[in-house]
Amino acid sequence: MTDVTWSDEAIADLEAIDDYWMSYSEERAEQIAERIERAAAFLATMPHAGPAIRRADARKWRVTQTMYILIYRVLDQQIDILRIHHGREDWQVEP
Repeated sequence: MTDVTWSDEAIADLEAIDDYWMSYSEERAEQIAERIERAAAFLATMPHAGPAIRRADARKWRVTQTMYILIYRVLDQQIDILRIHHGREDWQVEP
């Protein structure tokens, strides 16, 4: 199994997502956070599951039953979660 690390930006994204959903429902916020964490854990077991994106070193993975996408990078024994974006955001403009 590969280790998963979260960039500062991804942590900030997760906190913003949690804050947003907490204003509607604590239960829904917890569900979404859990699904995001499960998606990252899955990528630790199947690092190349997501398709490559424009950034040659990055891939994407849609979080099940949400509109969120994990942008991540595969290193030797590590998955770096770079960002978490809503699927309707223009997330593809990142360098």
